Amino acid sequence: MKRILAVVLILLAYSSTLAFAEIRPYVYEPTVPDTAFAVLAMYKVGEYEKVLEGCEWLMAIRTPFDSWGYAYGEDHEAKYTAMAIMALIRGESVARGRYGDVINSAAYWLIYKQNPDGSWNDYIDTALAAVALKEVLQSKYLTTEMPGLREQLKKGLNRAIGWLELNGPQNDEERIFRDIALGDKNDLKGLKMEGELAAYRAFALAYLGEKVSLSEDFSTPMATAMALYATGEERYKEKLMEMEHFGFWGKLHYRVLDLLDVSRIKGFEELRGTACPYLEGIPLTEEEWQKAVYAHYYLLCSKRPELPENYTSLLPWQVAEVARVKALLNEHYSGEVEYLITNSENGSWGDFYNTAYVVWVLKSLNVSYDYEKSLEYLSENLTWLLSEKNPETGDPLYYSTPTYYFSQAAVVFKQFGMNGEFNVTLNVLRERQYPNGAFSYTHQSVTGITTTASILWNLQIAGLDNTDLYKRGVDFLRRVLYADLPEIGPEVQNATFLMIKGGTYAGNSTGGVIPSGLDGYVVIYPSDNPLTIKAVEVGGFTAESPWAQEKTEYVRVVIVIAGLFLAMYAVIWIENRKRS
Repeated sequence: MKRILAVVLILLAYSSTLAFAEIRPYVYEPTVPDTAFAVLAMYKVGEYEKVLEGCEWLMAIRTPFDSWGYAYGEDHEAKYTAMAIMALIRGESVARGRYGDVINSAAYWLIYKQNPDGSWNDYIDTALAAVALKEVLQSKYLTTEMPGLREQLKKGLNRAIGWLELNGPQNDEERIFRDIALGDKNDLKGLKMEGELAAYRAFALAYLGEKVSLSEDFSTPMATAMALYATGEERYKEKLMEMEHFGFWGKLHYRVLDLLDVSRIKGFEELRGTACPYLEGIPLTEEEWQKAVYAHYYLLCSKRPELPENYTSLLPWQVAEVARVKALLNEHYSGEVEYLITNSENGSWGDFYNTAYVVWVLKSLNVSYDYEKSLEYLSENLTWLLSEKNPETGDPLYYSTPTYYFSQAAVVFKQFGMNGEFNVTLNVLRERQYPNGAFSYTHQSVTGITTTASILWNLQIAGLDNTDLYKRGVDFLRRVLYADLPEIGPEVQNATFLMIKGGTYAGNSTGGVIPSGLDGYVVIYPSDNPLTIKAVEVGGFTAESPWAQEKTEYVRVVIVIAGLFLAMYAVIWIENRKRS
């Protein structure tokens, strides 16, 4: 339940009265490093609408303490809070008055969590916290309404710098962030980095005012953002734009295999385009069972699976699955069938589920076999599960039996016209379906995408895709996996509009906005637990310099010039007096 905000349960209660513009798989979540560094890069190249979108996502996923973890619901840490502070400082320069309070509150949280020796949790925490504190102190947005805050931040920064000077980094990443905190350009120039760390080094040098060039391509949003910040090159900007999702930068949220399981259900086939590119990134071992279990996923992605050859370590259903996959590949599967028949025990294959799966596969492949004993076993086992009680709990034994066991048995009972048993299994499935359409793993247990998809797949095989049982399950998957996104304009029901005028946050409204005279506005849809955040330019977003020192330098220049004029005037006045 820790990710309620912004990502998962957001899809369960929305009105169907909106005229939706598109329906897209919603399978990502915002992550602080990716989003924060993207904001820094987009600010550097003047893409202020993207700055506001990223900042609003950071606001949405912060903790009640105005701190941040890696993603929503994860433990807050100094490094991620520091990243968010740096991003929000840029956002405040585009929409003054929107992020200032959070910047100050987050800075206070940092010094509150600082260890007595000047460090935070780890080395990068300490380095980035020092950078963020330095930025807050240099910014225009340090509040004067918290007496003593400036001095506390200065002391915290000094302790952090002292700790970094006394403690050396253990790896190149720590060294880069330490060099940023200490302003050590010479050390950075001497580093030779490859891969993602090349982008980190380039970012560090550019942050400290050096000109940088890069030739590499980078695969992650954070490294791409660092490369864009360092070079300003259009290719990095285009790639970072492509990596944006619904106004944020983040990671794949749902498991790839979950999406592929759902993609077997009619109407969800397009999820393969989202999931298949990630399939090869799943680490596989050389274990034979894993080859059997993953085989159909590779088929769904039009890839040839590596099939097991040694069946002694496989469960009966896994051997049957190899036979099924080989049939789909138009390969001989007689060896697998012979192995299964040879290893049956009076018509069963170990337990209820294994027997049901093997019988379904053999029947689907039109294997000549005496099924009577197997069907008798399944019928008797079903009766036993429903009638026996667990001696420890007193509950019916079937309460602890996974729901997909019954859906698999329903397929077999339908295949062989066993109507009594078929109706009994359907009753169990109805009992296990929650009001929202999801199926529980066991009696009154947690629901899940995989469990629901597996049961719907079996109902689909059994030709039950017109039943209420099936349709409600499909509705659940669609609500969970898809975002219904409205056309973003000056009127969107159930949306909050943030108005930006003259570089200043001018308040918010619900449901609509009058764009006239605005720099632009930001749409947060829906208002609670956002699905998408979109900034819309009207007159054009602009940014002031966020740094107080630049204003100070300007004032000094004015004073000096004014002093020179006064001096010149005094000299002229004295000379005139002498002449007279």
